[in-house]
Amino acid sequence: MSNSKIDNYPDILETTNFSGLGEKYEGKVRDVYSQGDKLTIVVTDRLSCFDVVLTTVPYKGQILNQMATHWFKKSDFIIQNHLIDIPDPNVVIVKKCEVLPVEVIMRSYLTGSAWRDYQKGNKISGIELPPGLTEFSKLPEIIITPSTKAEIGVHDE
Repeated sequence: MSNSKIDNYPDILETTNFSGLGEKYEGKVRDVYSQGDKLTIVVTDRLSCFDVVLTTVPYKGQILNQMATHWFKKSDFIIQNHLIDIPDPNVVIVKKCEVLPVEVIMRSYLTGSAWRDYQKGNKISGIELPPGLTEFSKLPEIIITPSTKAEIGVHDE
């Protein structure tokens, strides 16, 4: 990966090598180390789109990890989660658990696949929207669009 504007940035976390943390699995954005009944997840600065790593963005991993942990903490009174510890802004230690391949998208604006769906009939996830909206229009209210998480290389539904 090369992006001349950030090549000389000293704090980019592109990859990790912590062999003492267990067996490593490298995803598009996260490096996951498995040891016993726990995982150590390191969120890197890699940027991916449609299953392809494009470049790195300084501090992206920290921001992504801190947003996730914020919501894990805020929602743990509703449903238990796997979070054990946050030893670093880029790192979480979690319990191994069975993954539910679900993704929940909260939409405030008419863009991406929601825009394409709307163009086919004024609906997003079965919710009727007013006619005449344009791409990037602010939606009248937030729409939650759940989907299944597909295996790598297969598009999420």
